Amino acid sequence: MDLHADFLIIGSGIAALRAAAELSGAGDVLILTKAEPEEGNTGYAQGGIAAAIGAGDSPELHALDTIAAGDGLCDEEAVRVLVGDGPRYVRELIAWGAQFDQDANGEPALAIEGAHSARRVLHARDATGREIGRTLWARASMLPGITVQSHARVVDLLLEDGACSGARFLDASGAERTARAPAVLLATGGAGQVYRETTNPAVATGDGIAMGYRAGAVVADLEFVQFHPTALKVAGQPRFLLSEALRGEGAKLINAAGEAFVSRYESAGDLASRDRVARAIAREEERSGQPVYLSLQELDPAYVHARFPLISEACRRAGLDLARDPIPVGPAAHYVMGGVLTDLDGRTSLAGLFAAGEVACTGVHGANRLASNSLLEGLVFGARVAGAMKGAGGARGAEGAKGAKGAEGAEGAVDVEAIRDLMWRDVGLFRERASLHRAVATVEGMWREVEAHIAAGGALDAEGWRAANLVTVARLIARAAERREESRGAHYRDDYPQRDDIHWKRRLTDVR
Repeated sequence: MDLHADFLIIGSGIAALRAAAELSGAGDVLILTKAEPEEGNTGYAQGGIAAAIGAGDSPELHALDTIAAGDGLCDEEAVRVLVGDGPRYVRELIAWGAQFDQDANGEPALAIEGAHSARRVLHARDATGREIGRTLWARASMLPGITVQSHARVVDLLLEDGACSGARFLDASGAERTARAPAVLLATGGAGQVYRETTNPAVATGDGIAMGYRAGAVVADLEFVQFHPTALKVAGQPRFLLSEALRGEGAKLINAAGEAFVSRYESAGDLASRDRVARAIAREEERSGQPVYLSLQELDPAYVHARFPLISEACRRAGLDLARDPIPVGPAAHYVMGGVLTDLDGRTSLAGLFAAGEVACTGVHGANRLASNSLLEGLVFGARVAGAMKGAGGARGAEGAKGAKGAEGAEGAVDVEAIRDLMWRDVGLFRERASLHRAVATVEGMWREVEAHIAAGGALDAEGWRAANLVTVARLIARAAERREESRGAHYRDDYPQRDDIHWKRRLTDVR
């Protein structure tokens, strides 16, 4: 049985929920989420949300920091929207009940993170994303016309007369169903699972990017994948994120000899931008042949455990005391700056299709995202996209809409773990022509097999669609990285180690 709504939202993170809250009252809103709502990247965001609300700060300063981190490729109009609208929407969150940590005066306690020039990061201990998600879910549940369907794995978009008219999804039983609406929002989050080492949850498989691309939407900036410098690196343990807020509070990166080392590679030291700190860690590991550690031993242990309870518990499970032990760390895939290309109101190149949050590419992050701008992006552009969706109009999709079919397994052509290993090795922190060419050739063959299967009406079950999406996004990232013959932000080429504004101060797009 088909589902119908005026507005269809795919995803349940900050961008999805803020859009839903804005759309309430304008029509029926249907949210499809492939797992439990709290399992997305929003709930895993530890550090905070950046907004220029403190004394001595301003949107102008926030913009300068964002543009500097973006390494010459930010869309400055998008940055102005982000930093200008951010304070208003953050204060709105507080009015809706968000419990951010407070200072002695009862004002939000503001932290500083890498590449910020002022304290502007609001936080709820080390579970800021979870708190924002809680607040937005509470708000959405109070509003009329919003329906949520969990365990709905959206597998493809429906197209009719050149426009998006809905989506196909597999329900909890694996049965294929459709949801139809004249305005469809991709808010599916990131794609960290494309890499073997990642801070992202298992659900971050690039579904929205892959679906948008298959449907014909333009994607952009996918060579720019941010590798967070400090993920817990213990054999047999997941690569748990160790928030940049740790270094903001005074944690130090040290080598096996106990020496601070980042300043050897970066003049800004431990609080340089993420791309630079990540490369410094990798170079120090290569130089010394030894692990790298994060040390909080100079901080008060009681404060450390109180301020970072989730991180403290993750370290305890690995047999480590966050406050007293050197914590082994290393880079891991964390955030994709690129995605489905949109304007400043979330419109994609495909009529009826919108995108917001990490799946979207407004250009606001340029070549490297500034710490704690991701939650802000979801909040600001989630609200903005709702206005554009309200104006989309049109009748709900008709029964004859076209889309891919699928209900059973056919994922044999794609070895997911081999792709993740390949991407980590050849399209990771350091890149060069031969390895990129090898990666492109490998994933291209897999992708073509999958595409031929889908085009022929072949069936895919949930795991098959996961594999199809991962190989699609891996191909897009590798192709873009091979094309960009320079180093900029998170994209570093050993064979082209310099930034080249003459030839490459432009954004790369891809479309079928």
